[in-house]
Amino acid sequence: MRIKWYGHAAFLIETEGVRVILDPYRSPDSGGYEPIAEPADVVVVSHENDRYHSHLGQIVPSFHVFRALELPEGGEDFRGIRIEAVRVFETPERKPGDEVAIVHFRAEGLHVAFLGDLGHRLSAEELEPIRGADVVLAPAGGTPTIDLAEIPALLDAIGPRVVVPMHYKTPRINLDIQPIERFLERLPDDPVERIAGAEFAIDRASLPTRRTIVLLEHAR
Repeated sequence: MRIKWYGHAAFLIETEGVRVILDPYRSPDSGGYEPIAEPADVVVVSHENDRYHSHLGQIVPSFHVFRALELPEGGEDFRGIRIEAVRVFETPERKPGDEVAIVHFRAEGLHVAFLGDLGHRLSAEELEPIRGADVVLAPAGGTPTIDLAEIPALLDAIGPRVVVPMHYKTPRINLDIQPIERFLERLPDDPVERIAGAEFAIDRASLPTRRTIVLLEHAR
């Protein structure tokens, strides 16, 4: 499996024969991130926000679309990948209209959880489907997503071996969010692997024995 970070919350997850794009932004309205402009077999949208999370117009067609908040209980299959969602909220108050989704799937022996715009602590019921995920794609910029003070307990509860930060301040995003240093300060005991590039390969055999933060450069 290869994991590529385009920027903000947009990723490419590439397995043998399947390209999955998560939460594509709209360029240039999201800031300075350039258009994704790559093909996908399937695009998964955690919630509707055309500027930052659900813009389909800059991905090379044709592709299937899964809107996570509309997935049935138990998820949907796409070419051998089971894509599932956990309904959560963008705010601690869990207000109606603030619904977002955690997207998770299993492929090539790995369980990957994309936390999207999660904004609160998880209940036991919300946590259970992603407990023990091998790889977590985690918001790292604080409000309007989960407060950075909550990150250590959240990751301890999930128990991933690899954490890939996203949704944090870079010179190319026009949101008032925190830089990656604030996230790393909350996890001082976690080793950090800084990748010279936007992507890395991972399989079951290469999972670290200790939880590790994999820091990518944005591709766009």
